Amino acid sequence: MIKTRMPEERDADPTRVMREHWIAAAALTAIVLFRSAAFLVWPQIQFDSDQAITGLMAKHLSELRAFPVFYYGQNYMLAVEAWLAAPVFAIAGVSVTTLRLPLLAINLGVALGLLRVFEREVGLRPMLALVAALFFALPPPGTTAHLLEANGGNVEPFAYVLLLWMTRRRPAIGGIIFAIGFLQREFTVYGFLALLAIEAFQRTLFTREGALRRLRMLRTAAEVWLFVQWIKYYSSAAGPGSSMGDVYQPHDNLVELAHRICLDLGTLPRGLWRLLTIHWPILFGVTRQPVLDFGVDATASQGAAWGWVLLAAAALIAAAGVAGRLLAERRWRPEYDFCAYLMGAAALSNLGYVIARCGEVGFVLMRYELLSLLGAAGLSAWFLKVTKPGWLQRTWIAVVCACIAISALSHTRILTQYAKHQPPHGKLILAKQLEARGIHYAKSSYWIAYAVTFLMQEKTIIASEDFVRIREYQRIVDEHKAESIRIARDPCPGGRPVMDGVWFCPE
Repeated sequence: MIKTRMPEERDADPTRVMREHWIAAAALTAIVLFRSAAFLVWPQIQFDSDQAITGLMAKHLSELRAFPVFYYGQNYMLAVEAWLAAPVFAIAGVSVTTLRLPLLAINLGVALGLLRVFEREVGLRPMLALVAALFFALPPPGTTAHLLEANGGNVEPFAYVLLLWMTRRRPAIGGIIFAIGFLQREFTVYGFLALLAIEAFQRTLFTREGALRRLRMLRTAAEVWLFVQWIKYYSSAAGPGSSMGDVYQPHDNLVELAHRICLDLGTLPRGLWRLLTIHWPILFGVTRQPVLDFGVDATASQGAAWGWVLLAAAALIAAAGVAGRLLAERRWRPEYDFCAYLMGAAALSNLGYVIARCGEVGFVLMRYELLSLLGAAGLSAWFLKVTKPGWLQRTWIAVVCACIAISALSHTRILTQYAKHQPPHGKLILAKQLEARGIHYAKSSYWIAYAVTFLMQEKTIIASEDFVRIREYQRIVDEHKAESIRIARDPCPGGRPVMDGVWFCPE
């Protein structure tokens, strides 16, 4: 790794610098734990069947009942989250909280990894590196929910992008990371392309050593990709006892990626405008939005009506500061590389999001573009690097802290609400009703079936009536048809209401 220090750091007492580093690391850890607390202490606050599938995959794996390679029912999205959760389940038991513990660890790892690289390669003091990492460490509740969502791979691309940079001189390790990351979530390619862009700008990509390094990386990635394509035919593709023949989405992630590309460039201006006026304000939590819109079961809202002014001011000041220094110096320093890499990966993520969605950018599919958080961190670190301590730097830090404080206040509202009174959670009520009535077999819609089955740890098996991801459940419920019921959203003949909008109906 290139280790670069600012002059004031090189002259500082190493003991004081190390102490400041540990204080910054502890503060960053506390911040990530604070914004994650509600989703771990009260996991029912945001839980659905997509996450339940990941949990059921991990449960089956921990019990050695299944060998998942990809997400159940499809031929893409590598089952990394299930493999991470399986040993946790074996040790600490099956629950939504234990399902999210590996994701919390990844969140902490990314935050601390940013701190480390900002210090060692950008040359920031630990406390300034902490400020630069705040946009990832403390996003608003809606974004935090995505970063702790066990639905296949929201937070992992952050780790892959960071690891690609940290292993850029180790092509074999980097190739493995790139392959696993791409197989789990294609967004990892943004980090790879940003790395190529940096190396092309430095002209190291065009040297013999640089070209061979990337070719070795791609060769390793191809070998891993081919290995996974082979081993998936021995996997439990749709639950215990299933095979690839039971997959209803046979395309791999390369074909899926090709299908999602929109070639209508006429939608690009509209998409970029919506990115600026809708996506970023919601992603960074500076516009008023009910958290219920993100599936977070709380009455609180995130953001503030005037918050966008703070975000815009922070971004414009930082961008102007960086551009001004580059124009004044007319030279590129090695300390800028990592910052530019993060911003490049984020820019590619935004462009890919707009193109893939044909300009239809909004909060519904916000999880498809989360890497802007890394872009904000990179821009922040770059600005702090090129500005000297003084009124401008202090003013900018105050604006950023005010912007982050809006997110902190939103998290505090949710924590306060749940600490005082936990809202009744529909899926937990359903689980208790089924257990109280001694019902062990049922059918329902996808969004009820797998979530409730996981919450009941498969003591009751609920087969899906629409999207079938676990074939075994269909067979088990059909074999016990006389004992099973149907859980419906609408009234039915002979049915009994068990809660608002839900009936237990005879089969």
